[in-house]
Amino acid sequence: MVSGDRLRQFITFCAVGLFNTGAYFAIANGLHLLIGLTETISAYATYLVLVPVSFLGHRKLTFASKGAVWGEWARFSIVQALNLLLIWVTTNLSREGYFAGWQTFAVISIAIPALNFVAFQAWVFARKLAV
Repeated sequence: MVSGDRLRQFITFCAVGLFNTGAYFAIANGLHLLIGLTETISAYATYLVLVPVSFLGHRKLTFASKGAVWGEWARFSIVQALNLLLIWVTTNLSREGYFAGWQTFAVISIAIPALNFVAFQAWVFARKLAV
């Protein structure tokens, strides 16, 4: 059975993710279509701009963390680097013929949020247990 707090966290996690996804789409397209940056530069620049937004949203709203900010930021940044590595590996496997394009994006779209929710809850914003 899922506790009320876990359900609230999951719903808030999804809401923060949807906000970031919408912002990513708008900013990346703006950088590309209005400013003329390449798709790759627009994609990575937008990702980098939104990492702090995502961190603050999940820290304050999803997990209501009161932990050490810099430690949480460091762990969050490690998770983000691993996300980029997963995207790189998956897209390279696709390029080599191991996945079709839609399968690549499905793996990325499902694996990253699922792994992030677990990593954020268990490691990045984990509450210390009273001894």
